[in-house]
Amino acid sequence: MSYDLHPGPMVDDVLFLKDSHRARDIFNNREVPKLVFRRADQKFFSFLSSNPITDNVKRYIDIAGFGGVIDSGYRNLDHGLLQALIERWRPETHTFHLPIGEVTVTLEDINVLWGLPIEGEVVSGCEQPSSLADRIVRCHTLIGLTPNENDLKGNAIKLTAIFNHLHNNFSENASDFECMQRARCIILYLCGGTFFSDSSNNIVSLSILNNLEDLTACGHLSWGSAVLAMLYRNLCKAASNNSTNIGGPLYILQLWAWSRITTLALTILHEFDNRRPYYAMWREKLTYKDVSHSLRACRSQLQTIREGEFKWRPYEQVIGFLPGICRSGIRSWQSECFLIYWDVVEFHTPQRVMRQFGMVQRIHDPIPISFNEHRKLHTLIRTGKPDNNWPNIHSKFLSVWNQRWENVVQGMDGISQTYQQAGQFMHMESTLNFQNFETLQNTANQERKKMCNVRSGAGTSSAQHQNYQAGTSNVEHENFEAGTSHVQHENYELDPSQFSNAPSPSFFSGINQNMMFEHNNEQEVYTPQISMLPLFTQPDSENFNYYAPQFSPNYAQGFSGISPLPALDLNLHMSVRDLDDETFLANTLNAEDVDVDQNTIASRRRNPHRHRRRPGCGT
Repeated sequence: MSYDLHPGPMVDDVLFLKDSHRARDIFNNREVPKLVFRRADQKFFSFLSSNPITDNVKRYIDIAGFGGVIDSGYRNLDHGLLQALIERWRPETHTFHLPIGEVTVTLEDINVLWGLPIEGEVVSGCEQPSSLADRIVRCHTLIGLTPNENDLKGNAIKLTAIFNHLHNNFSENASDFECMQRARCIILYLCGGTFFSDSSNNIVSLSILNNLEDLTACGHLSWGSAVLAMLYRNLCKAASNNSTNIGGPLYILQLWAWSRITTLALTILHEFDNRRPYYAMWREKLTYKDVSHSLRACRSQLQTIREGEFKWRPYEQVIGFLPGICRSGIRSWQSECFLIYWDVVEFHTPQRVMRQFGMVQRIHDPIPISFNEHRKLHTLIRTGKPDNNWPNIHSKFLSVWNQRWENVVQGMDGISQTYQQAGQFMHMESTLNFQNFETLQNTANQERKKMCNVRSGAGTSSAQHQNYQAGTSNVEHENFEAGTSHVQHENYELDPSQFSNAPSPSFFSGINQNMMFEHNNEQEVYTPQISMLPLFTQPDSENFNYYAPQFSPNYAQGFSGISPLPALDLNLHMSVRDLDDETFLANTLNAEDVDVDQNTIASRRRNPHRHRRRPGCGT
């Protein structure tokens, strides 16, 4: 007996890109390209550590809005953690799909962790055609660097040229003009090496200088939304099954995971300095004692994560003590809007992660853009288009950003322990619930994962999940033998036409049998489908929702086909002699309104019955 099991989704109205996602190939044991992580700021931060930025230059960096990033410092990327998260990223929703629901990096995280400004105009502009001589003069004027022809690549400059220029001696008595040039040079390198790194990993667009020319105006641009847009775009590209590299602000994703996922977080061995952004908490000494860096271990932690292992509000206790720059964009943290950075447009979806803002999660709204619009936005590129006016091209998205304060997500305060039932069911039927367990960590925790799959993936009831943790049902079966339920259904014929919202008969969620059990040839595993367990009276209403029955009209629980038990009086009585003395006396003394013959009790005490003990065996 064999079944075609797959991890989901049950419906295709959300994950329309599922067939090209890395997770599908991983589940099916197909090889996917290993990701190369692009980042070019290690030498840069090492240089700043040994050559601190002078106060007169740092002042202009702070004015431009990048002081928090400089204060936060550098730390290596955890490739295993990041790749495990990328496998959970869904480009259609811009969220990570976990067993506990959807989570994501939001404008709040960017603002608190890095102190980047959120409010203001978007980082965009017009691509202005220019000659080689014009680009050289512009670099000399704004950053004090006179590049040669080999240092320039089209409208971009190599990061090595900027890095070599920073090594030049810089006087503490430099003029304000020279200090501003130095500040722009440092910010330009941050943009190319940390925020907006691409597959080349060694160049940065000179168009950014348009946004850095006036450092005061630069500080009023929404660099935080630009950084988040680039993070989303790079995650969307990397989630594809044919991607080989990923760039962008990956370290902010790692910091987000350390802040929220307790099973993957490092232990901090120093007192937090609240004069710097929250990001700086991980700048000093840490311990990796209880955290593994392997991809299999990180996959296992995400596959088996529980509600208490994810911090929905990690900044709540410290937000009042952080610098003002870390709270400057609080008005826009919960805005449904589009994030824009030149040619890049991505949507911000706080309505899908309301628990991260201290609210009860409601049923998800539809995805704000269509499949065709999604594909169109992700195929836009800047190269070869020297005269594009990006604010005009993205005018409709820009207007949504400008009205972001009118689109703030509102909800009921309080983080429920689990989703509202209907919202949870919609999440589970619309996402990929499981990974190939052969790709997870092979430790004693493997049994926990198998049980998780047996209870959740292989046909457990989708109606009435009251405490949903990684797919467990509200009915806990005590005895599972090799994954089979203690209830065996044979020759059960199901008519799918009865159930308008039920999954197709061929659908099973979970991993296949060969992955679950080591001795698959010895026995057949069979677990009934959702509707094979008739725990509730089958309603006649066509509007009945089998995944959220409590929201259906005329809903009432009951047991079908079972008549009430009659009230039977069998007229059974026991005499006093049928009970031993102690039991009888105890029951008598505790009874109420019982007329007892005291002489009978006294007589039994004086003349107790003698009970003969049976002889032992063999006598």
